[in-house]
Amino acid sequence: MKVKVEIDVTPKEYFDHLCDVMIKDIKKNTNKDVDTKMLVDGYSYKKTISKKKLTANILMTIGPLIPDKYFLVNYETKDTKCLYYYDFSIEDDKNYVTYCEETNYKEENVGTYVGNLRKKFRAKAIEQNAIRNIELTNIYIKNNKK
Repeated sequence: MKVKVEIDVTPKEYFDHLCDVMIKDIKKNTNKDVDTKMLVDGYSYKKTISKKKLTANILMTIGPLIPDKYFLVNYETKDTKCLYYYDFSIEDDKNYVTYCEETNYKEENVGTYVGNLRKKFRAKAIEQNAIRNIELTNIYIKNNKK
């Protein structure tokens, strides 16, 4: 899935926000202090998510990044590999972000087949959700400028 959305903030502001979010997630999950420079060169950490009785261990890998231009994250569970990135551009004095997300299953089984089928049926809704998330992030950044 890939979407391109015009944003009202600069690529630097959006990029910095994404870095801040990742830095807070790293601190929460590892208790380590990192900075944007460490993310640019590439950074990996492990996190655990628990929901009801299910627990997932996730290997998060950020970057390498290109400041104000390209933000890449890979995450991997025991069953899934997912890549997503934000690509920032300026066209005709307008700022844009392109968001792309790719999910791959390590092993094909009934569950992954059903998941892929569901994703195909819900493709438009998933795309609209990504657009809405970009728009909400854009609003958040505008309302919380330093």
